[in-house]
Amino acid sequence: MSNPELVRMASESMKSMKPDDLKQAAEQLKHTRPEEMAEIGEKMMNASPEEIAAMRARADAQTTYEINAAQMLKKQVNLNHKSDDLLFVCILCFM
Repeated sequence: MSNPELVRMASESMKSMKPDDLKQAAEQLKHTRPEEMAEIGEKMMNASPEEIAAMRARADAQTTYEINAAQMLKKQVNLNHKSDDLLFVCILCFM
């Protein structure tokens, strides 16, 4: 027995996935124990619409957090790289 909201959510999520994302998800599933998969499936099938919405909100928040962290690191690396370049230019000017 399946939860229609769960099926809809999974379908929507898969539509927006890139081929590499699907490959990565499949690879992660290879390393998940069958008992764990059964437990997750049972929880998902018995979840209320509110619980599914909460799961989705948590997943979206985690994704947003990871993207923001990656962008922050990228900015930090770029700033460090620019300051290193500026230091190098200053050193060259004084030679």
